[in-house]
Amino acid sequence: MGHDEKLIKDLEAKTDVVRRNCLTIFDSTQMGHAGGTMSLIELVTALYFHHLKLDPNNCDWPERDRVVLSKAHCCEAIYAVLVEIGWLPKDKLNTYYRYGSPFQGHADRWATPGLDYSGGSLGQGLSFANGLALAEKMHMQRKAPTETITRFMPRYISKFNPTYRTYCILGDGECHEGQVWEAAMFANKYRLDNLIAIVDYNKYSLEGPTNEIMPIEPFVDKWKSFGWWVAEVDGHDLRQVLDSLDLAAHLYGDGKPKCIIAHTVKGYGVSFWEEAHTHIGRGEEITRGVEEARKRYGYS
Repeated sequence: MGHDEKLIKDLEAKTDVVRRNCLTIFDSTQMGHAGGTMSLIELVTALYFHHLKLDPNNCDWPERDRVVLSKAHCCEAIYAVLVEIGWLPKDKLNTYYRYGSPFQGHADRWATPGLDYSGGSLGQGLSFANGLALAEKMHMQRKAPTETITRFMPRYISKFNPTYRTYCILGDGECHEGQVWEAAMFANKYRLDNLIAIVDYNKYSLEGPTNEIMPIEPFVDKWKSFGWWVAEVDGHDLRQVLDSLDLAAHLYGDGKPKCIIAHTVKGYGVSFWEEAHTHIGRGEEITRGVEEARKRYGYS
């Protein structure tokens, strides 16, 4: 499960590209969900460029892993990845938020090839992801090995991999929503061990510090008490993110849904956005952050 230095360096280079693409999006309209998008970059890079089972030539491949971006306002991070895979033209990034663009202000699977979920209202994505994961469980039952194999090779059955896994990316402020916890109970009841939730725990929501608006701590213990396997990682450390994703996938067969709590910084990589805890930036707030990032990372 170890990851060599070359892979880490390659993925770090990819985060640089993804970050640059996000800045192009923000700069195109002087608007965007800069804070929660920047905190996601290492997470989506690890997923899309290493971990997920995808077909670069077919974004609708039936056996692909599914990704539900429940914090759908931060779709800029996903757009920045999809153009690098080749599912969408990179020169369209500067059409963000415009009529007829494939890059809308919230994730819209009907507008954007490569998305699995249309989102707007927070708290609903985990329920949707439950449906995807349960559908695959039901499909697995129909194609399961015979009773003879089940009786004599139980370990084989426990590791009989699903056709696809479902990943759901949540925000920490989103976890104030009661529907998230209803969905967490559902996933435990139906033993959705092919479901992996990733919480972008950047500590700030639209209205202020997450745990001042409505405390979610003890966060790890909450998920565990709902019957989930839980890991905590530094969401900006690619090695930790990769290790946790691999372990969560390897544990398939234990009957537990998985949750990776990724500690991140809102607006990560741009000190102005970090200090302002920027949620959605407009005008000068975007211009100043983009200029700082270009100087810091040497972007033209």
